[in-house]
Parts: sequence; C-alpha cells; structure tokens
Amino acid sequence: MRLFHASYKIFVAVHKRGAAAITTILIMGIIVAEIAVAAAIASYYASQTGLGLKLVYTASFAAQSGIDDGIIKIIRNKSFNPSPNPYTLAVNSASAQVRVCSGSTTTSSSCDTPAASGTFEITSLGSYLNKQSRLRAVLYSDPSTGLVTVSSITEISTSQP
Repeated sequence: MRLFHASYKIFVAVHKRGAAAITTILIMGIIVAEIAVAAAIASYYASQTGLGLKLVYTASFAAQSGIDDGIIKIIRNKSFNPSPNPYTLAVNSASAQVRVCSGSTTTSSSCDTPAASGTFEITSLGSYLNKQSRLRAVLYSDPSTGLVTVSSITEISTSQP
C-alpha cells in the first residue's frame, strides 16, 4: 500500500509540472503575439505618414503648376480672362483648378474685392487622391511697359477634403 501512495505522488507531481509548462508557454505566446501586433501597427502608421507627405507634396506641386500656368498665360496675354473660370490643368495624375481674377482680389469669396487696374489674382487648388493644397498669387501688370511682377504667392490651405 505504501508503494501505491509513492507512485501516486510522483504521478501528481509530474502532471503539476506539465500544467505549469503549458501556462508558461501560453503566456509567452501571448506576449510574443502582442509585440508582433504592436510592431505591425507601428510600421503601418510610419508608412502612412510617409505616404501622406508624398500625397501632400504632389498636391502642392499641382497647385504650384497651376500658379505657374496662370502667370505664363498672363505674361503672354495682358487681358487674359479664361473661359471657363476656373479651368482645370492636368499635372501627371494630379490636377489643379486655376481661377484668374483680373482687376479684383479675394477677401471672403472668389474675386469679390476690386483692386487696381492691372492687378491679377491667381488661385490654384491642387488635388491628388484625398489631399488638397491651395495657393494664391497676386500679380501686377504695368500697362505702359507690359512688365508683369509677382507681388506674392501664399499657401492658403493644405487639407483633406
């Protein structure tokens, strides 16, 4: 009878060690899985940040291209008045909506404030996927010499629609 108790104690001790090993393996597995998920989330946000910057830069480039296009058209034709206004300019896979105001500037809505004769305002909205960038340029064209001077180019907003 005493032999039976000794083997029973050995049997119970072996099973208790197995239960401890399973618990340890499960806890370690959960920790490893949690670290993997955290690394995946961190790499996702890091890649999205880089992608978001690229999209904003592309939209800004399209907006600047619209400003440049408007300036060139005003230099070539001092009485430039586009039809339709705004017109759309394709820049690779991005686009720019370009609005040209002659003799007026924008205060609250488009071309709402009278300005000096020879003053032009170009507003360009560059769009690429879900990002937008808006630039505004104010130019002055001297009627006697024909010289076109860029007074300012300012970024109005960069956003998601």
